[in-house]
Amino acid sequence: MSGETVDQLWNSLVDQHMDAIWGIATTAGLDLAEASVISQLTWLRMAERWTTVRALARTKDPSLHPVEQPTTQVDEWILHTARSEVDAWLRDERRRSREALFADGGVVRMAPGFQPAEPGFQPADAGGPTR
Repeated sequence: MSGETVDQLWNSLVDQHMDAIWGIATTAGLDLAEASVISQLTWLRMAERWTTVRALARTKDPSLHPVEQPTTQVDEWILHTARSEVDAWLRDERRRSREALFADGGVVRMAPGFQPAEPGFQPADAGGPTR
């Protein structure tokens, strides 16, 4: 493929799938900044696997409008990758929500359902002021 053809293919894929990637991310409850990260990660994954993507894309006719194109393995791969990135983001969010950071930069993982006390809180039997 010539450089111009590669650019056309890349631009065509971005144009065709950008709205779907954003839809996958925002439907999962991510805000716009998080959806932007998901979009960039999806395109990064595609760039990392560009040789494979190009080989799969040879079945597409770039002269046709994207709506006229049949669903191909590339289309499926891009949407699957976006969903996988959303799933990974949500898993990381759940993990981060169970961690507490300390002033020295240390991290501790809390048990499920545990809520840390507010600063300054001391239990009534600790001899300190109560709430």
